[in-house]
Amino acid sequence: MKRLIPIALMLSLSGCNLAGLGFPTQSPPPLASTTIDDQALDTAWRAFDVALDALNVLGDMGVIVPGTPRGKSVASAIRKVNAGLNAAERFAAAGSAKNYRAALVEAEAGMTELRTVLKGN
Repeated sequence: MKRLIPIALMLSLSGCNLAGLGFPTQSPPPLASTTIDDQALDTAWRAFDVALDALNVLGDMGVIVPGTPRGKSVASAIRKVNAGLNAAERFAAAGSAKNYRAALVEAEAGMTELRTVLKGN
């Protein structure tokens, strides 16, 4: 241990570049200003809206009745699709973020939504 102190002192005084040793010496550069093309995501949301309209018509016709096994199954499917689309929104936001912190926040939120979909809640 006593031998490491002089070595560390010499490295710091010599201005040695620690990046060559695998240690980052500065924060990463800002994220490139790229944005995710969300046209496919917009199309998915519109398709979901059309499906919801169709389900409302089926509900009005008495084909789907809330509280019945079929009604509960449809409601569960709606929640899953909604959570999946929300997760996709979060991942798109992470890809379009201007800084790493915002990207990580969005990615974490997307993972939370995705876990909801995978659990089936």
